[in-house]
Amino acid sequence: MDIFSRSASSSRKFIDETVTALLSAESNQAAAEIIGRALSAYTVFDLQYIGGHLKCEVDRLPNPYRRMYKPFCMDLLDQYHEFMQDYRPGIVCSGPLSDLDLWKKYWVDVPEYCFQNVGPSENSLPTQNHPLSKFFYRLVFAYVMFVKGGCGHPVGMPFPGGLRIRQVGDIVYCPIRDREKDLPQALCNFCPAKQDPDY
Repeated sequence: MDIFSRSASSSRKFIDETVTALLSAESNQAAAEIIGRALSAYTVFDLQYIGGHLKCEVDRLPNPYRRMYKPFCMDLLDQYHEFMQDYRPGIVCSGPLSDLDLWKKYWVDVPEYCFQNVGPSENSLPTQNHPLSKFFYRLVFAYVMFVKGGCGHPVGMPFPGGLRIRQVGDIVYCPIRDREKDLPQALCNFCPAKQDPDY
């Protein structure tokens, strides 16, 4: 069954149970196993819906920004596929999670966040702010940032105004890293990138 066919109560149970398990994880391997099981519940049809919403987001952007951003717009699904290629054969990172306090802070409000601004819809198809769409995003980037040690945005990704994510040596600099502190659920608050000192 496609995950987006689940009822609201079944969706909430899936999110709550997964988050409870993730809050108890202390190692990269345990975290990756829980994330992998949860992401395995998303079918190819669910992924098509998610990809369709990403494409619609890009199509609404004005040029020339749309042309600059388009090569980066599927990063969420690219990261998902990269993770699943490692997870399915059991190639996962070992060792403890590097920052357990931040890991727990990342997850503690996720169930509430996933169901924010979700109201009844006349549309039978899943919307972009569907709780399980939001949860997919959180699952993928939890792996990227906490287990793999990557950043929330890929190097080179542009922002409006011509700003970009850049890397100098081992350090990734983001021009907006410290601008999202008033939004507790923003990925920026958990991302290992550093604020770009030039902005």
